Order: sequence, then structure tokens, then C-alpha cells
Amino acid sequence: MRLALAYFLGIVLIFGAWALVSFSLAWAKGRPILPYPWEAAVAAGENIWTLLSAFGTSALRFLVALVISFFLGLPLGLAAGFEAKLEQFLSPLIYLLYPMPPVALLLFLYLAFGLGEVVRLVVVVMALFFQVVVAAQGAAKFIAPTHVVAVRSTGASRWQLYWHVVIPATLPSVLTAARVSVGLGITMLYIAETKLGILLPPSQGLGRFIEYYTFRADIALAGVVALALLGLLFYVVLEVLEKRLCRWKYVGVKGGS
Repeated sequence: MRLALAYFLGIVLIFGAWALVSFSLAWAKGRPILPYPWEAAVAAGENIWTLLSAFGTSALRFLVALVISFFLGLPLGLAAGFEAKLEQFLSPLIYLLYPMPPVALLLFLYLAFGLGEVVRLVVVVMALFFQVVVAAQGAAKFIAPTHVVAVRSTGASRWQLYWHVVIPATLPSVLTAARVSVGLGITMLYIAETKLGILLPPSQGLGRFIEYYTFRADIALAGVVALALLGLLFYVVLEVLEKRLCRWKYVGVKGGS
């Protein structure tokens, strides 16, 4: 309840600041520049079904990209950080590819995958994948040697070592990195849905919804708010997931589960 109240107050403050900026711009320019929050709310109500459809499409697209990023990036990052021989080989490749912006590759991705759903997923996955890899690699490199020795001394297999030591030791850092990367992922989702969804109807993603109503500022801003709420939703989901999967991290911490 405290967390929900904190988020509610944050939203109230943001909307209050938005109204103040709208009023200030209208007063300074002598004409409306930025629609007021209630104008965006009315526009959202008038286009609620299209907006909800766009929200659902974007949410599913981001969820699939996030799952793929974890499925591919977590094993690679753990191996690159925990296995010394693999680290020497994989680290240069990871750190060369990590800074490469997916936006710069849009033309090549389009040529490779076309303008279908796959290319939009690939763009978001590329943004999230390296966040997971780098976080997992960094956490795996600094696992306490005493933990590894203790488990190995009991005759644990390689798989058991990863299951009982490596994954529990790195999961909090990986999930924290995933939460931090939600903003980047949402940005890439918006770019993918606008640049690679020109011919789609506005219901096919929030990015497309915003672009479709570019000349209706009130409706477009409703889409921007929905995109922000989508990012907040995934941030909260990952936070709750971390508290459930990494309970030991919050033992004895005020407010922890």
C-alpha cells in the first residue's frame, strides 16, 4: 500500500507539473502549445478502445522481447563472467557490440527481416539483450570464491554449481539491471513501432498510435502517457519479481518481504 501510494503521489505531482507547464507556455506564447492533462484524458476516453489495443500490443511485444533477452542473455553473461577461458574470448566481443545502437542498424535489420513483427522484436531485444549480458557477466565475475569452494567440496556437478551458487548470486544484479533498462527498452520499442510500422493502423502499438495522431496533440499525448505507464508497469513487475525470487536479499531490510 505504501508503494502504491508513493506511485500515486508521483503521478499526481507529474500531472500537476504538466498542467503548470501547459499554463506557462500558453501564457508566454499567447496561444495553447501543450494540451492540459484533462484534455489528454478526454481524448484518451474518446479513443479508449484503440488506445487499449495499442497498449496491449506494445505490452505483449515488450514482454516477448524481455523474455527472449533473458533466455539468451543470462546464460551467455553467466558463462562469460564465471568461466575464465570463455571470458577471455567473449569479453572483447561483448564490449565491442554492446555500445552499438540498434537504431543505427535499422536499414540492415529491415533488409534482413522485412517490416513484419520480427524486426520490431529484434530491435527491442538488441537493446535489452546486452543489458542482461553485461549485468550477468559483471555479477558472475565477483562471486565469492569461498562459496564456490564450499559447494565443490560437497561433490556438486557443474550444473549444481550454477544452480545453487552462480544463479542465486547474480540474479539480483541482473534483475536490477533489467529494471534500469526498461526506459531504454521502451524508447527502442517506440522507435521500432514508428520507424518500422509506418503502414500499420494506430492500434498496432503505442508508438504507431502516437505517430498516427501527430497532428492531434491531445490524443498523441494520451499515447505518450500510456507509454510511460507501460514502462512503469514493467518496472514494478520486475521489482516485485526480484523481491519474490531474491528473498534473501531483503532479509532484515525494512520494507522487505
